[in-house]
Amino acid sequence: MSDSVRPGINVVPTVPNSARIWNYAQGGRDNYQVDRDLADVMTGSFPEIRTAAVESRAFQERVSAHVVREGGIRQFLDLGAGIPTGGGTHGVAQEAAPESRVVYVDNDPVVLDHVGSLRSSPEGRIRCLRRDFRDVDAVLEDASETLDLDKPVALLVLSTLGHFPPGEAAELVERYTGRLVPGSYLAVCDTIETPGVLRMQEHYVQADPEGAYLARTPDQIADCARGLTLLPPGLGPLPELVLPTGVTAPEGADACVQWGFLAVKP
Repeated sequence: MSDSVRPGINVVPTVPNSARIWNYAQGGRDNYQVDRDLADVMTGSFPEIRTAAVESRAFQERVSAHVVREGGIRQFLDLGAGIPTGGGTHGVAQEAAPESRVVYVDNDPVVLDHVGSLRSSPEGRIRCLRRDFRDVDAVLEDASETLDLDKPVALLVLSTLGHFPPGEAAELVERYTGRLVPGSYLAVCDTIETPGVLRMQEHYVQADPEGAYLARTPDQIADCARGLTLLPPGLGPLPELVLPTGVTAPEGADACVQWGFLAVKP
């Protein structure tokens, strides 16, 4: 399968790019003025999206640490990796277990430029694959050069599914989880449809009709857990999920528009 860029991905600094917009919303610096301008318009209509972006990153870090420490996971497949901010999947995983191996997958050159510069711990390994999410067989074949797919893997699909129609997204995730062994984990999160999100989405569609990122319903997110066991508390707002022992969700956490879950393959 070709490594060509998926139609709709904008890589030039004069057209907004979803990865750069999300990076800006998370407080990152890897973005251009055109990305900041559109993000400011969207957050002007719906300021909660900045909180959602930050919560998405925090969820990624909590999940990565949790599956290493509580699930014994040492292998990660991060689909639609995005531009790293903070420690990223590898930083958190390798801090907890330096031998952890992480494969990042994306086909956005903007993302690949950044992910390709990441550095692994001496004991572990990082690899970046330029592949389309839809190329399940090719992704897993390439990933198997770094990961042992006969052992459990943590599959991360975070703030990525909005690039695909809901039905297709769930089927793609199921194709991946169907190839993983029992004891593997799946973490998913995405922006749910609310009146404010849909208003914000209109700005995105107008600025970038082909590459716009589309929200979905909670049921559409939950559909990605087919055949898996949701871990408590199940599907819900990110600030309420995978919290360390003794930590409670902050007041107003249920208003977060990023929802998700952590599940395990029985």
